[in-house]
Parts: sequence; structure tokens; C-alpha cells
Amino acid sequence: MRDRPGLGPLPRRPGARALGGGVRPPAPVHQHHRRRHRTREGRHDTQGGAPVTASSARALTSGRGLVPHSRPCLGGEEEEAALRVLRAARLAPGAEAARCEALVARLSDAADAVALSSGTLALALALRVLGLTPRDRVALPSYACAALLHAVRAAGAEPLVCDIDPATLALDADDVARRAGSHPPRAAILVHPFGLPARVEPFRARGWLVVEDCAQALGAISVDRPVGARGDAGVFSFGPTKMVTCGGPGGALASSQASLVRAARDLAGHDEKERDAARVNGLMGDLHAAIACAQLGRLREFVARRAAIAASYDQAFAPLGLRRPAAPDGARPVPYRYLVRVPEAEAFIARLNRRGVAARHPVFLPLHRLASSPGSFPATEGARKELVSLPLYPALTEAEVARVIREVTQCRP
Repeated sequence: MRDRPGLGPLPRRPGARALGGGVRPPAPVHQHHRRRHRTREGRHDTQGGAPVTASSARALTSGRGLVPHSRPCLGGEEEEAALRVLRAARLAPGAEAARCEALVARLSDAADAVALSSGTLALALALRVLGLTPRDRVALPSYACAALLHAVRAAGAEPLVCDIDPATLALDADDVARRAGSHPPRAAILVHPFGLPARVEPFRARGWLVVEDCAQALGAISVDRPVGARGDAGVFSFGPTKMVTCGGPGGALASSQASLVRAARDLAGHDEKERDAARVNGLMGDLHAAIACAQLGRLREFVARRAAIAASYDQAFAPLGLRRPAAPDGARPVPYRYLVRVPEAEAFIARLNRRGVAARHPVFLPLHRLASSPGSFPATEGARKELVSLPLYPALTEAEVARVIREVTQCRP
């Protein structure tokens, strides 16, 4: 087989029959491989995280190529990690999962961590081990991924969808208090949005339990501690487009309270249990954990590359007067997404997509719309109207960075 820069297929024995009959050679999968895009308007490419429209597909087939909105960065370290596990034929949770948990605990300044099959499961288990009941409300921001809503419902609690701070895009504690009235939440899911650390103190001061959603902020610092260290629990995601990936869905739960992690680990597995409980089959296996460990070892490299790209954007876009969300004072964010404010995000996204740059809304659909929550959400609606996310990830080439800069400048709002 030829050398391949990404995580390619395992070598097949000469003459081995492929599934479905016949003999066929394995096709190498390259680091920057993208599947053929469907041209149906509004269709999402779940592999690359970019909204694929008919216009962007035309750009792809016209020879100009498409700069994806997101793309994982995989190389020799991840390939060797995966092959090591496959050669040993040890796929169940074991040594690699334990090593992944130790790395997450260290990065989040936690007493312990458990590696799980998704970040959504990590959220749901965090709420369960904190003792949330069907009578309890959980505050969550409207400008966030639908997984938050699903996790609260999976835990059996009542979601209280609230507005965000327009400057930081984080959950607004004052808005939570206003909406809750005489029935305050027992807990809040505090998202660190797009790599920007949110302030935990306003929620702690009100006596609410805090689950930090660090899915987009691995490596960020809030004041003087890593994100995930100030709440009752911190959850992480290792999906294909996150700061690091495990090669598929994956996540982790960490806490300074080791007992919470032990309880979550107990609920995430069925084997060898002597006590009945509503468990799930959700522990991360060693194959995914090995890839996650390789990626966690490259986190500093990834953050540095993202920061360099963001700095290039900052310099190039300064004359355009594009505004960006800001992190709170004393925080050290990580450049997970590059967001800009424009007068009409929808039109700007469409123009960039037509020119072959996959821009998108940072949040697909605000949760107050999805859940039909009562009341107005002016900050969330403002973010939906104005914010655009541009391509920013370590696998972005210098030529692609230059193209994004050129197209944004030519499409200036």
C-alpha cells in the first residue's frame, strides 16, 4: 500500500474477499478526503460540518473546490494508535480508556474522569449523578446545541431555556432568575461557547448546581483554572469536529468529586453489577480511546495552529470593521470557532457558500424555537441574525486560509 497521510484502511491479505463478494483492493482514505456532496439545497454534510447547498456544490464541481467549514486533523499518531489496538484485538474499555480518563482529569484539574460514548451521554449522566429528579428544573442557554435539551430530558428533568449575554454568548444568570420566578432551577448547564470561557460565579452565588459544558473549550482557562474545574462536573465531547476527536462520537465526564465520577461509570456499563439501576451501555472502548489519547497529546499543537489562523484573520479583517464576541476578563479562550458579526448573517453565508467557502450559522436552531419556550429571547435572536462562523481548524491549509480571507474581503458585508 502507498503511504497515506491520514487514518487509512487496514491492509487486506492478498486475494481476500471483500464484503459482498469479489476481490477488490482497499481504497486509501486521505487526511483531506471529502465525500461527494449532495446538491440538494440546505443539505448538511455531517462529515465535514459544512452546510452543503446547490451553490456550494457547484463551486466544488467547477474546479474551484470547497473550503469545508470543519475537518478533523488526523495523521500518523492517530493511525498508529488505532493499529496498536486492532493488532492487540482489545476493543473493550481497558488500558487505553483508562489513559484517556487520566489525561482528561489532568487537563480539567479534576479528581477523576470517565470516558464515554458521547458528550450528550456525559451531560445526561452528570445530571443523574447530581441527583436531579423530574420535579427539578435545569437552566440552559437557547443559543446552544440541541444535545443540551436532549440530555436534560434523558435525565428526566425539566429544561428551562433561557437567554444569553449578548457580549459573551454565555448563559445569562440574571435572565435565568427572571424566567424561573418562584420555581428556581436546581442546576444550570453552563456552556463555554465556541471556546470562550463563561463565568461560573454568578450561578454558584445563587446556590445552583453547575454542569460545565466544555465540548467546545477543551484547553481554555477561566480565571486561573481550566474549564470544567469550577462546576460540580465538567463534560467534554470528542466528536469529529471538536478540539480533539476520538474518531467518532465520544465524550467524557470529569469532576473534583471522585464519587460523582464513580457513580457515572457505574451507570454507563452493564457488566458485573450486583445492584439494579437504569444503566446504559456507554463506556468508551479502547479503539476510540486510543485515537483520543493521540489527539489529546497534540492539543497544544492544535491550539497553536488555530491561534495562528485566527491571528491571520484578525489582521486581514481589521479594515472591514467586523466585530467578534469577547471572553470575560481574566479568561484565556481557545479559538474553536472564528465568529464575526455582520448585519445579515443569512445573506453573507449564502454569498460565501456560492464562492466556495463553507460558512454557517454557529447554532443550527435556537433551543427556544426547538422547544417552543415562552417569552422573548432578544440576545439569542440577535446572535442568530448576525453571527457567522468561518472555517477554522488545524487541518486548514495556508492556501485555504488565503482563500477564506480573499472571499470574505470580496463579500464584505
